[in-house]
Amino acid sequence: MDLRQFEHFLMVIELGSFGKAARQLQITQSGLTKSIQSLEQSVGANLFVRHTRGVNPTKFGTSLSQHAQLILAQSKNAKREIQALKDGLAGKLEVGIAAAWLMGDKLSKIISEIIQSNPSLNLRIYSQVSSRKLFEQLLQGRLDIMIGTEQSAGIHPDCNFIHLTESTHGIIVRKGHPLLKKKKISISHFDDFNWIMREPGSFYRQHFEGLYREANKPFPRPLVETNSISLTVATVANTDYLGAARLADIELLKRENVVLLKKPFQWKRNIAVMHRRGEPLSKTGEKFIKSIVMNFDSL
Repeated sequence: MDLRQFEHFLMVIELGSFGKAARQLQITQSGLTKSIQSLEQSVGANLFVRHTRGVNPTKFGTSLSQHAQLILAQSKNAKREIQALKDGLAGKLEVGIAAAWLMGDKLSKIISEIIQSNPSLNLRIYSQVSSRKLFEQLLQGRLDIMIGTEQSAGIHPDCNFIHLTESTHGIIVRKGHPLLKKKKISISHFDDFNWIMREPGSFYRQHFEGLYREANKPFPRPLVETNSISLTVATVANTDYLGAARLADIELLKRENVVLLKKPFQWKRNIAVMHRRGEPLSKTGEKFIKSIVMNFDSL
């Protein structure tokens, strides 16, 4: 196996066709086929199944793709870091931040301190993406570090978790909502209202599905599905819809007319720094995490 074979393999998966992948890679289709066949011989399994419209990865191909993405990312990181050392630079650090409320004064003060002590650092920060998506990118090697809602309940064989704080989440309604007039709210009371809900597979969606299973009630069909926190909060603020959000996001959006329902419709989630296990961080990465942990509580 070599890196070029992995590049060929991932391009075929992305485009679903040997012909399209060969054109994108600017090689002959026969050359691409030989490359994939050689890779299949190395792993001892068929990686693709052909059909009339192209190809799909087998279960072996799907498994290998996760490793191939990480290997290629690590290779690029190694080349980048070596070149930075040759050029006398501090290197590059790619960080994903899912907690929107961290993108204000808290993070800017920490970044300022790090840049002052390491002015040659090329620090790239990505936001406006869910913790779940950033975690996938972290495991794929596309990020060095992420900060957000703790994934996999803080237990994953390929990731280290460093606890920062807790965040409060819950079902949200506008002030003056009819539900707030009830002395004790039950899940049955939600039947009279529409939902704006996060997409399938998200934590909120899974949490709601669990609530309805425990109550032995069918899961409602949301009238609106979105991955936008701001749209969710704005819709709830101006209608009788039900939604879900983090308290810190409501405060960040300055929606004083939106409130969380009380327990059991509130819950806590951990906010953590995450990085890949078994892969040494650069010195700048270690410094970034140390600064986040040391300064977080005081900011």
